[in-house]
Amino acid sequence: MINKVQRLIEAMSKELPGVLAVAVVTVDDGLSIAEVTRKEGVETAAASAYLASIVKSNGKAIGLLADNEVTDDILITTSHYHFIIRHMPKQPFFIFVMTTKDEWLGKARMLMKKFELELSRFSDALVEQFQQAGD
Repeated sequence: MINKVQRLIEAMSKELPGVLAVAVVTVDDGLSIAEVTRKEGVETAAASAYLASIVKSNGKAIGLLADNEVTDDILITTSHYHFIIRHMPKQPFFIFVMTTKDEWLGKARMLMKKFELELSRFSDALVEQFQQAGD
């Protein structure tokens, strides 16, 4: 199952020339399920735990500020990069994409939504696989 997720994110990353990293990460513990890195020195797996804490904190903050709102995505920009985190509602995973600042954000978000739908087909099987690994 993880191999299917890996192939999906590899395909997605090929559609965005400015992609530097893509990962599918568990929200609860920040484990990287699958990842693609195109920039030397980027430690996607190590950053995943920190990204998970951002997703959890964002959910709490939005709950306090805007009752029933659901976050579409979290966008972090720096002088050189865009970091997009998309947490799928009611899913135990989120998608993380790191792009160059030149990458078209609209296209990146569109592909993340498309991938999110494909990933949701594997969600139950992935959850079961991770639960068995933890036992």
